[in-house]
Amino acid sequence: MKSKKMDRIIQKNGPTKRELLFLKPFLKEPMRELTLTEIKEISKNTSHHYVFEALKKFTQMQILTEKRKGNTNIYLLNPENKQNLHYLAFVESLVKEKRTDIPHNNLLKITEKLKSQFYTLLIGGSYAEGKQRPASDLDVAIIIPNGESKKPYEIALKEGELMIPEVHGYVFTQEEFYLMLTNGEFNYGKELARKHIIFYGAEIYYKILMEAMKYGFKG
Repeated sequence: MKSKKMDRIIQKNGPTKRELLFLKPFLKEPMRELTLTEIKEISKNTSHHYVFEALKKFTQMQILTEKRKGNTNIYLLNPENKQNLHYLAFVESLVKEKRTDIPHNNLLKITEKLKSQFYTLLIGGSYAEGKQRPASDLDVAIIIPNGESKKPYEIALKEGELMIPEVHGYVFTQEEFYLMLTNGEFNYGKELARKHIIFYGAEIYYKILMEAMKYGFKG
């Protein structure tokens, strides 16, 4: 999502960029239940009051849902809120911008060969975790609309094998990726959900993810 478009959404609806970073823990574990203390620790924000007020705003806006366990408030991402697609995509863009170690130019050379704009490109593997070595390949996955030919994407990825680092990837339709998320076995789709950097198409990714959360995906 373009920064100016997201700025307008933030100004219109309330959360600040700083507050939206409290959603970062949900990027890799969207079904995770978190306490205020855990969100403070993960976000490295020491102000109890500031985090509490931000989470209160999120529940009022239905970005998060809140439930009580004993004496503790538990916060969960709300898959029913369509606006979360924008918020999570924005947080993903902030994560990507900080990853200057990722060979963005290599990925741009691949995406420039694609005529469609309705796809998602995910970075997986060691680069997603920030644990890559000089000899590591760059593992990616492209999610495309149902019914669209995989061939143009596979051709673009093939050229990535001649780059340094080498780019290797898979192409999945949206339905194929959705089914990987919702079936009972661990698979590459679930691995990507937990360990990824979104290079392009974050809102499409989260649209699939939110739907999968309604029908069994638990991270």
